[in-house]
Amino acid sequence: MKASSMSTGQPGLGLPQRRMGNFLLTIGVMVLSFFLYDLGLFGGGEGPLTPAKIGIYLDGLGMTRRHVLMMSLSFLIFSTTWNWIYNFVSHRLGERLTCLRPGPAGDELCGARVKREKVVSKITGKEQIRYVCSHGHRSDKAHFHPVAKGTVSHCVWVMSLVLCCIVLFLS
Repeated sequence: MKASSMSTGQPGLGLPQRRMGNFLLTIGVMVLSFFLYDLGLFGGGEGPLTPAKIGIYLDGLGMTRRHVLMMSLSFLIFSTTWNWIYNFVSHRLGERLTCLRPGPAGDELCGARVKREKVVSKITGKEQIRYVCSHGHRSDKAHFHPVAKGTVSHCVWVMSLVLCCIVLFLS
């Protein structure tokens, strides 16, 4: 596997393709920002999305400071814990597990996906969990691969924390 495909997570993309993708993403974000600026979202011009008009609209719907705070706190809690919940459910269902037995060469792990099965022990007569990989290895243990937050996920929870602080202390 090439080093460039390991860093981006996309196989076969070289430096020019990655640079072009990043450039196009930057241009897209810039165009979206100009569009939202023209609609008045950032308060610089008149438009349907000026903060005052948004406030009047939300007030007409009966939204209070407490409603906005509860929504922003809910979003903060969800954006902080989504991967913990996903990892817990995945682990309980037996997903994202790989084999820990040595592979054919003997110096590395097998690493194949495993399936969880329940078997009755011949010695104790109790039900046990056994993991079976696609190569036929049977083991009492398997490696779980948790999902970690990325840069975007960390940015989302930090932005929701800032929004909670703004609503709580500045309004």
